[in-house]
Amino acid sequence: MTTITTTRNRVITEEPEADDVFVRVSFLAPGDTPDTLVPRDLRYQPISEYQAAVDWAVSIADQMAHRIYVVPLSYNDVRNTERFAPICDAVASMDDQERGAMRRDVVNSLCEVLRDCDDWQVRADAYDILAQLKVIHHES
Repeated sequence: MTTITTTRNRVITEEPEADDVFVRVSFLAPGDTPDTLVPRDLRYQPISEYQAAVDWAVSIADQMAHRIYVVPLSYNDVRNTERFAPICDAVASMDDQERGAMRRDVVNSLCEVLRDCDDWQVRADAYDILAQLKVIHHES
């Protein structure tokens, strides 16, 4: 764990590990009832934005009342939170026809990424997902 001390505050972070895919900035803010603090989380960003997130946190830290946390996350970290439970529940409640329609939408979107995206890493990820879905069969 790394602590970056600013003039009047701190930013707490960890270096990303090889399997980290997201970064999230969190901080404590006053709650709805007096003398309470509640965590506030900014949106997930790709791990490629890690340094930008740290830089932003350091630049804003002195204006915040409490320390800021910059947290790298792996897929497992994200999957083990309740954040995606509503989506998982919605998919679990779909019938075969709805799941088939969703799969077609996902496959079509990934194919568009393969065709139109300029970022080779994003195209490679789309290719890997299509292979996992058994849409693409590649010979070793």
